Amino acid sequence: MTEKRMKKTTRREEYREKFNEQMNKFNYILQDGEKIVQCKAPYPDYWFISNKGYLFSAYSDKIRILKPNHRYTGAKNKSGIRPGQDWYYEYIVKGEKYNRHVTMYRVISDHFLKNEFDSANNEIHHIRKKTLYKPNEGNVCNRVENLQLLPREIHKELTYYANKTSVEHDRELEKKIREADCPSYQLTQEQFETLIKWNLQNCAAMGMIPVVYMTSITDDVSEIEAEAHPLKIEK
Repeated sequence: MTEKRMKKTTRREEYREKFNEQMNKFNYILQDGEKIVQCKAPYPDYWFISNKGYLFSAYSDKIRILKPNHRYTGAKNKSGIRPGQDWYYEYIVKGEKYNRHVTMYRVISDHFLKNEFDSANNEIHHIRKKTLYKPNEGNVCNRVENLQLLPREIHKELTYYANKTSVEHDRELEKKIREADCPSYQLTQEQFETLIKWNLQNCAAMGMIPVVYMTSITDDVSEIEAEAHPLKIEK
């Protein structure tokens, strides 16, 4: 009688098999474009994250969707209210006294966001501001479509643009021009396009990548949506 060798599996593989088996019974309907992947280190092997903002656990006998903790953030204003908010998870690490905390957007960023700028010093940006969401809308706020991975300096500049309306930015620019006492010129559409193309060509020649900053136009600062993208052009 020949002995059959048992295939060795890691704990991680066991959780993946368990998750796939349980999902067939869970009756979960994927959204359009939804992807679910097993979390990588340092997160638990039994965590599975969706790009739509849901975190699944295959630790128990049945799959669970983990509910994130909610907290208000930032310095208190005159009314004693913290203006910001975020959502986070906790998990146990063997040998550590306290649970580790990780923000919801960090978990999703680590598994789904693309590094468009190929930079190392990045921060996570919310295209639509976190303050616009209700405490029970963490999955909507932190879905992959609302997040960007940006270099710190670009994130800082984009945040500046997103914190003022287009009218306020125009007034500020006009004031700087007056104070600098520098000449201003009126350009035709054709001249403006030529100037833009000339600057883009110079950027390409110097090996620089131009950045496009985009913000929505509204009179309500809190409603401004903002994102930034590298504009890659041929030399």
